[in-house]
Amino acid sequence: MQYIHSNVQDLHITQPLGITIGNFDGLHLGHQKLLSNLIEFSKNLNFSSCLISFNPHPITYFKKDKNFLIDLEQTKIELLEKMGLDFYVSIIFEEQISNFTNEEFESRVLLSCLNTKLILSGLDFRYGKNRSGNISTLKKFSLKNDIDFNAEEEVIAENFPNKISSTTIRNLIRKGNVKLANEMLGRKFEIIGTVIKGDQRGRTIGVPTANLQYNDLQVELSKGVYAVRVIVNNEIYSGIANYGIRPTFNQNIPLVEVHIFDFNEDIYDKEIKVQFQEKIREEIKFEGIEELLKQIKKDISMAREILKNGN
Repeated sequence: MQYIHSNVQDLHITQPLGITIGNFDGLHLGHQKLLSNLIEFSKNLNFSSCLISFNPHPITYFKKDKNFLIDLEQTKIELLEKMGLDFYVSIIFEEQISNFTNEEFESRVLLSCLNTKLILSGLDFRYGKNRSGNISTLKKFSLKNDIDFNAEEEVIAENFPNKISSTTIRNLIRKGNVKLANEMLGRKFEIIGTVIKGDQRGRTIGVPTANLQYNDLQVELSKGVYAVRVIVNNEIYSGIANYGIRPTFNQNIPLVEVHIFDFNEDIYDKEIKVQFQEKIREEIKFEGIEELLKQIKKDISMAREILKNGN
């Protein structure tokens, strides 16, 4: 896959393209279905498949929101590569493009910058200043310029009454319901970070932890203890993670503390991935170390059971 991070002025792809447009934050099951169809249709027509997205996310740009994205760009690129997409174009979202009308976006991006031959879109897609463009205007543009056009139906989650959406998934993560969020994602919600030195208290009580700062670009996980998988040097391990302020020790800066089962390597300054499987409990303030250790043993036992059952 070719990854292009560019402003509009420098963007130019001459290959015939089958494209879809949107932020696709989370690359959930609905996104995956649309992209799989795009890749298949494009191959059948001898086009290259291409996702047109924006960075920063327009909502982040306009509202200056932190803790919004489901995935960091690194995760998004890895997932798109695995899917077999040919091009991932991440357009730098700034003042000029934010003021494009839907007609300007069509002419200056889809025609001038790209050799668009096929467009696949979700039914609720909006584009252009004040979200003036929609599925109807995109269809008219496609017909006028001899571009194949197709619209995709929404995907419904099996265990959830509403359509799958990035907004729904963000809300589930904020509430700690990563189990249902994962069902909608078709994979596990993950964070990526570099292991930093903490107060090393875990080692002194026999439960060493790898500590990570939570990236403030990502949607904030509900504070508490989770069963997790941890990827270190491309190896997958089981563990538990606590995200919170560690009230037992009177801390107030949120931190991710990961205890990896049956693991004793030095991984300071290494990048690791933590994939959240299921929430075990809320963060609690304990009266002392003994009470905390007793609870940690229960948490580890529960996490092992959850992970053994493949959740």
